[in-house]
Amino acid sequence: MILAIFLLTFAVLFLFGMPIAFAMIAASWVYALLADIDIAFLSIQMFAGLDSFVLLAIPLFILASEVMNRSSVAQRIFDFTNAIVGRVPGGLGHVNVMANIIFSGMSGSAVADVGGIGRICYNAMVKHGYDAPFSAAVTASAAVIGPIIPPSIPMVVFAMVSGESVAKLFFGGAVPGLMIGLFLMAYIYIVARRRNYPLCPRQGFAAIVAAFAQGFLPLMTPAILLGGIWLGIVTITEAAALAVFYTLLLGVFAYRMIGPRQLIECMKSVVAFCGPILVLLPAAKVFGFVLTSENIPALFSGSVLAITQNPILVLLAINVLFLFLGCVSDPTVNIMLFVPIVMPLAKAIGMDPTHFGVMVVLNCMVGLITPPVGTLLFCLCGFERMPLETLIRAIWPFIWVLLGVLLVVTMFPPIVLTLPNLLFS
Repeated sequence: MILAIFLLTFAVLFLFGMPIAFAMIAASWVYALLADIDIAFLSIQMFAGLDSFVLLAIPLFILASEVMNRSSVAQRIFDFTNAIVGRVPGGLGHVNVMANIIFSGMSGSAVADVGGIGRICYNAMVKHGYDAPFSAAVTASAAVIGPIIPPSIPMVVFAMVSGESVAKLFFGGAVPGLMIGLFLMAYIYIVARRRNYPLCPRQGFAAIVAAFAQGFLPLMTPAILLGGIWLGIVTITEAAALAVFYTLLLGVFAYRMIGPRQLIECMKSVVAFCGPILVLLPAAKVFGFVLTSENIPALFSGSVLAITQNPILVLLAINVLFLFLGCVSDPTVNIMLFVPIVMPLAKAIGMDPTHFGVMVVLNCMVGLITPPVGTLLFCLCGFERMPLETLIRAIWPFIWVLLGVLLVVTMFPPIVLTLPNLLFS
């Protein structure tokens, strides 16, 4: 009865418009009063969700991406990728994907990628004759790569919730992220040939070398970060701080495009992005404490295994669950709220935690481009004044491409596990 009142309180408050974090906290306090749990103890549990050194990596990675977006880093990456693949049929679409792959090694946020390198690529595609809905769909689906290839803010959140190694999660997402890029480029090539999109002028070897020289310093960012993590020189949080320091050197001294005013604007963007996360984390901690007290994860795992113990069917069910959640809720909420419930089920079928984490994050990223709550769709429609219905019609083929990659990653764990096992064995 107490559990039913707890869940009913949360559902009613959420449906009546209370922000989900405050609905979780209020429902947990109702549970504590009914179960005669000391409110002070519950408060300690709540703020323990913020007591994590790894948590500092989130605002630091966001600050690094904001600094890069306000300097010429994104444009330099675009010029470099355009020099390499711009001549291929669908060239600017390929540039969009490749630029996001490179930029994702610096930001870790799909929203940051859309607002930075994605916007440059979208404008270039439309300017050169690509259909606006197709260009927007390419931009949104390419931005999904951002949190898959390391570094990744959703993977940091997953690691905090699950206790899994952030470094293994980071490197586990590298190959799936590259697979997404390859599959998207194959589809773009087919569509470009069918619609006869214009080709960019061929650039000679000298132009490619010049573009590489212009983009060399930004291109070193992923190498510095991932190399430092792999060699054990820096932790994840220290790597994020190093990213901020390096990008500030580029923006302030190398390119002279970041001053005090721009830095203040970057700080404001970091606060706006991280504020909801910093409220959700303690809320999810206390909400998870209640669920654990009521043994919900074990009951959920037992209920599913009573229906089927086939690992393939269980994996498909987990994917369907997170895909559905992605359609109606934010990835951060889904990871913090549902990973503690589903993870015991994944362990029961012998699933590696790193494989599970990458699969869940990939599910959540697909949710960023699926209606009705597709964050990236609303971002693109907001700054390009495009009807949402138009973009939704154009995005569906890309969603099927991403689902194909998700299915392959789910069914073949070595795609995720080979690289972290080699690097951290």
